[in-house]
Amino acid sequence: MNTHRGSLIPREVETPKELQLRVVPLELKFQDTVAGKVYRQSITLHNLGRSNQKIRFLEPINQQFKVIFPSMEKELASGLHITAMVEYHPSKNENTFDQLYIIVGNKAIEIPLTGLIPCCDLEIEPEVNFGTLVANSKVHCKEVRITNHGKVQGMFTMEYRGPLPIVISPTNGVVEPKSSKTVKVDFCADQIRVVNEVAKVRLQGRPPMLVNIKVHVVEQIIELLNINDNTKVECIRFGCIYFGTSKIEHALLYNNSPESVNWVAVIQNDSVGEELGTNTQQRTDVAIHNLTYFRQIKNIDVTTFISCFPNEGTLLPYQKIKITFCFSPKITGDHRMDDDPAHRQDYAVFLRFDTVGSKDGFLRDDNTKANKTDRFEKLELALTGSGLPVVLQFDLGSIINFAPCSMGERSEVAFIMENRSKLLPVIYRFKKIANFRIDPERGKLGEKCMQKVICSFIPHQYGVFKVKQFIEFIGPVADKSCHSLSLKPFHQIYLIFKSTCRASTKHIAMKINPGIPPSTSNSTEQTMVKDLVKSKECAPLAILPSAKTTIQSHRLSTEPVKVVQIPFPNEQAASIRPRKQDKQFRKISTLRPRLSYVDPEYTYTNSELLKKKANEDYYKKYIDYLRNRRLQKQGERKDEDSYDDEDIRLDPKSGLKSPSLSESEIEEDPSPADCEPEPYQLLCTRNMESRETNALERKVLKRLKSKPSTPNEIRDCSLRLTPRQIHQVIVGPSVLNFGDICVHSINIHKLHVVNMLPRHVLIKLDVNLKELQKTKQFSYVIPPSSSTYISMIFHSPTAGKYWKSFTFTVNSIPGGHLLVMAVVMPVRLELSSNQLVLKPHGFLLQTYFRGTVNLSNHQNYLVRFQWMPVNTEKGIAFSMCPAQGTVDPFSSLECEVTWHPGFSSPQKGQFVLHIDEGSTMILNCAVKVGEAKVLFLEPRILFYDSPQGLTTWRKIVLHNVGQTHAFYKVRRNSLVSVLNIVPPEGIIPFGGLSTIYMTYTPNTTDKFQARVKIAIRRGSDVEIRVSGSAEVADVEIKPNVFFFSGTFIGGTQVIPFIVKNKTITRVRVEFNLEGRPRFSMIFKNEAGNYTDPDNPKLYCTEIEGKKSMQCGMAFSPDEVRVYEFCFQVRINFYESSELYTEYHVLNAPIPPNTVPLIQPCYVQAVVLQAPVKLSKNEFTFNIVPSTVNTMENVRKTQKFSLRNLSKRNVDWAFNISKSGKLFKDGVFTFSELSGTLKPYEQYNVSITFCPDRPTKYTADIPVHLNNNPTCYQVIHLTGEIKSPKLLFDPPYIFFTSVPLEVAAVMNVKILPQNYYRDAVLSVTVPPIILHDEEEEEEEEEEEKKEEGHDSLCVHFPKGKTIKGSPSGINAELTCQVSFQASKPVSFFTNIVFNDNTDNGYSTSDPLEKNEVFQQGIPQELPFHLKSSFWSQLDSVIAFHLFVFSVHNPCVLCPRFSVTKDEIERGSSLMEVSVVGKVDFKQDFYVLFGANRTNTKCNTKRITDNVLGWLSKISKDK
Repeated sequence: MNTHRGSLIPREVETPKELQLRVVPLELKFQDTVAGKVYRQSITLHNLGRSNQKIRFLEPINQQFKVIFPSMEKELASGLHITAMVEYHPSKNENTFDQLYIIVGNKAIEIPLTGLIPCCDLEIEPEVNFGTLVANSKVHCKEVRITNHGKVQGMFTMEYRGPLPIVISPTNGVVEPKSSKTVKVDFCADQIRVVNEVAKVRLQGRPPMLVNIKVHVVEQIIELLNINDNTKVECIRFGCIYFGTSKIEHALLYNNSPESVNWVAVIQNDSVGEELGTNTQQRTDVAIHNLTYFRQIKNIDVTTFISCFPNEGTLLPYQKIKITFCFSPKITGDHRMDDDPAHRQDYAVFLRFDTVGSKDGFLRDDNTKANKTDRFEKLELALTGSGLPVVLQFDLGSIINFAPCSMGERSEVAFIMENRSKLLPVIYRFKKIANFRIDPERGKLGEKCMQKVICSFIPHQYGVFKVKQFIEFIGPVADKSCHSLSLKPFHQIYLIFKSTCRASTKHIAMKINPGIPPSTSNSTEQTMVKDLVKSKECAPLAILPSAKTTIQSHRLSTEPVKVVQIPFPNEQAASIRPRKQDKQFRKISTLRPRLSYVDPEYTYTNSELLKKKANEDYYKKYIDYLRNRRLQKQGERKDEDSYDDEDIRLDPKSGLKSPSLSESEIEEDPSPADCEPEPYQLLCTRNMESRETNALERKVLKRLKSKPSTPNEIRDCSLRLTPRQIHQVIVGPSVLNFGDICVHSINIHKLHVVNMLPRHVLIKLDVNLKELQKTKQFSYVIPPSSSTYISMIFHSPTAGKYWKSFTFTVNSIPGGHLLVMAVVMPVRLELSSNQLVLKPHGFLLQTYFRGTVNLSNHQNYLVRFQWMPVNTEKGIAFSMCPAQGTVDPFSSLECEVTWHPGFSSPQKGQFVLHIDEGSTMILNCAVKVGEAKVLFLEPRILFYDSPQGLTTWRKIVLHNVGQTHAFYKVRRNSLVSVLNIVPPEGIIPFGGLSTIYMTYTPNTTDKFQARVKIAIRRGSDVEIRVSGSAEVADVEIKPNVFFFSGTFIGGTQVIPFIVKNKTITRVRVEFNLEGRPRFSMIFKNEAGNYTDPDNPKLYCTEIEGKKSMQCGMAFSPDEVRVYEFCFQVRINFYESSELYTEYHVLNAPIPPNTVPLIQPCYVQAVVLQAPVKLSKNEFTFNIVPSTVNTMENVRKTQKFSLRNLSKRNVDWAFNISKSGKLFKDGVFTFSELSGTLKPYEQYNVSITFCPDRPTKYTADIPVHLNNNPTCYQVIHLTGEIKSPKLLFDPPYIFFTSVPLEVAAVMNVKILPQNYYRDAVLSVTVPPIILHDEEEEEEEEEEEKKEEGHDSLCVHFPKGKTIKGSPSGINAELTCQVSFQASKPVSFFTNIVFNDNTDNGYSTSDPLEKNEVFQQGIPQELPFHLKSSFWSQLDSVIAFHLFVFSVHNPCVLCPRFSVTKDEIERGSSLMEVSVVGKVDFKQDFYVLFGANRTNTKCNTKRITDNVLGWLSKISKDK
């Protein structure tokens, strides 16, 4: 009891069986445990021994397990048992393992304890058995179920990597707890094999396992068996039979496969070994003589004498059916059946049993490898037989003469009939004919046998006889369906019998037959009246023609004698019988009609005759009504066929005639009875190939219906087709192999459909595959005897092998299946190399380190990509162009890798290639940098007499004397605090110079000396010595006290003062007027003066050494008050006035030469109320150009008022002295220039604007009151004629480098302004002038105006007409400028846009011209011309050049202009005047130049002069 938990007691562990102790269970498992809950299980111990056993429980080591038992030690008697509880209370959600030891004596029993958290328990079926399948390229599917018995979801993966067509989907997934998931395994039975493959399965929580996939693929075999012993039949021999007879043989058709098959029997034409009607026993010379006959029998229809029943059907698995073969030979050629026994015809044909389904067509060879999916082994049966003629020979010939005889006598002839056939007997029968008898009439004549025949002539009338005696031959003849035989005559011949019957003289007694009426019997008169004249012998009786006799004529009559019946000579009434009422009898003697007796029992009455006629009329009318109705419907149907619903707006009477069709265009619809063979007739390959050819020639590619609509289509598509009819509808190829394709790509494969039937058929594709759902239509109505193709569209979002099949129906009857194959590849690109080393080549810095890598796309899908550089600690120095883009299918793209050189640029880098919908790839880049050597042109830099507090610049030139470009960086630790170098690092071109700038900003006047080091990459450091000193600024302001006395509200008073620099260095002076909004500073010279945008009241100016500047302080009050204040002055960024005030307040001594000091400026101002008020002081006059054309002098007038606000008289005056020329020329005119206002008086003044030329006029007129020189207010005048303008966005064009013969296109927006009428632009594109041309063009030569030339073209895509607007706001135009060259060229030129329309201005002197420029980069000078611009300002044409240096080509200077005075002062050249200066602060140069107004400019000459001057000043610097 006191044993510690889990104490290790050295005891032997035994099994309960050895200790005679039963422990149940032997292992305790706590399933699906959760932390925080308590679980219990019991354990039972049963003593099986004969003595008591002492049992003790040891507590498990893990405290989560606990044994619950009243006493840990227990003595168990024999045969008894005890039960203990083990409790498990997990503290964490994790699996726990421990052991429970039960001590029995000195032995121990180990009970494993396991605590398991909830987990998945996945289970899968170990085998997938498809069973026995037929190799017909059909895809079969089996489902495998993965079951999760656990309480949490589990993951699985299942894949097959073998070579067989096995596809598993999905290959991975998640199975929810207490559920199952189905995995489909598809197998394509494409060939005969026994499959025993395995698929790897990984189930979560279980070790990897294998799933067996078993399939037995067999061949679909149809066998023909003997009906008696079930042996295979390869040939059926019919033997020899007579032409016209038939012979039937039977066999069993056996489907030796586990799948049903639809079959049809087809005769193979033109097979090897085929014999059609040839005599195989005749001699060779005879055969050569009968070549014409062989050509005739070659095209005979075999199906007329070979038949099979049934010739189509369906065989169930392992089913046998009885097949009947019938051979019915017929004579062919010009031979007759009784010509010669040697005229036999031997036949050897081949019958094939085909399956019904998808196929490629009958025109293709079935034995080729193209038809790989047709795995059915075709059953071929040979049929042989011979046809023999019936040949009988008569010893007397075919004409037999009999001896003449009289009636009642007999004449006999005996002849011998011989059967000349050596192979077959013959059954004959003589047909009966009058007056002749044959003995024997029928019989059987054996081979080469003879028969004696006796023929008797027994006449029954007089005359000469010549008759044909037909002899019929009887044999087995098949019925129409060739299913059974019956004995029928199959052939006949005839003999000609000739003989004569002589007449004998006899006494003919008069016979009277009183009981026969004359209409039916005339025994008394054996000859008619009309034949009496022809008779040579007179009868003993007196017969009178009734029409001629006149005996006992009671009256003469001129009426013609009617044809009447002659009564019997006796006058008895009994001889008269009921007769027809339209017949008459008359007496022969009197010629009068006699009274006829009518029997009412046999004759119709009048009423009955009327009823009979009415009944006949009723039926006649009914039949006529039906006929008329039928004819009416036929006419309506023709009208419907002749017209349609579409109205083409044609008048039927307009004379439009239909074109006549040629014979080739007329197509006759084939009749079904003529084209389609009879059901009992076999199909043959020759006819089917012919029908397929005709159907292929009649292609229907558009407007195919998806369902039948017309009555004919509905009737045809509702018919149930037989297998042989379905066999004549070709749907193929049977394998739609899309090959290797890319994910998400659209792939099209043509499915051909050929309908050889003479009726419409409905083809339905039962496609339930999501990959084919993009196909537009799955149902088609195919017209008779036509063909088409269906575009099957395949789109798969999943990569992997694809094997699926779908079925199709013909008129809702299964017609077969089609296999869809594809290998779907993931989206990918191929890199030409994963490692790229960049080596220096060329001289241009931009392309000095450059390399290329190819991206190849070998798939049928457009691939999008993006290069992402990998950022390292040293940064990114490599760039890729293009950084992103697309690669077209089956093409490649070259990407350029550029290393941006620099001192700190890393030499290695990486790019990650991200492929859209694909994986990523890594490209490693490296650079080989050569050794460099750099020298200073000047070893020392001096900064003496530099201004304290300001920055002084010095230029340092580095010379690269090495063999490669050099990269430098300034060592910061070698610089003192007052020195700085910009840029701190950069590039020195190979063999060139690089300029850097050192700045010195001193804060003391102490001298300094330093050594500045510059590090060179892969080279030795270079060192330069620097020394210098500073000077304190000394500035004087006179006066520094400003008194503004009596300044009026609304007026402006300016007090001038002078700022003087007493030192030799430049100074910067700042005036701080913050908080003083009514005070401002005015500088006479605006150059070098500016204000801070953030502090607009902080005015700054820079003054060169020993110079002065005239300034003024302006005061513009707005209220009556008194101002008194001091404002501070800063010098060189020092608070000079504040320091001066501080020293004087503290009475501290001023330290000499430390900082600049100056006294603050004092301001005092008194503001007075304004005596006069102006209504307005700004006037703007705008005149449109249309007004200029209609008026000689254009005038515009505006008015304003002057009002006296005081009680005294006020004198006012306008000072026009500064703008006297404008008033002298009459441009501006005041109605009054001065006057006097009485108290509270208001006076109106008018201002008139009358321009004399189209330009802009401005004038500022001061207003003075009471003769006070101080300006009260200023009147601002502005007048302008709104002239048309053209602005361009962008103002210049810079074409980047492009390959030769490749056009570079840029768009320019033209922004027209002030166009009140429509105008048309014209463009002048000067020819490109290369720098290597020797002579310049003459100035007087006219420019060639054209819309483009070989290399530079201007195009207006939307026209070049400017639409006028009443407001002067016009819509923009778009201009396309394209550049293309056939050889390397570097140039700049100007494109001039002129407005030549009449807008009130002369076309020869355009008001304004703007130009857009293109430029290349000449390499002769170290400067690059960036752009140029022409404009017209105040009659002075300024030529602006923007030039930047080689070292920093990305920095562009702003645009500047020059005034006329500066041009005149700096004029030194004939055409170019150099004014302004060159500033090196920002590493770019600004150059000003202009040409005279009236001088025609030559662009090339000006450019050369400017660049020459620029090179000169560069050397001077």
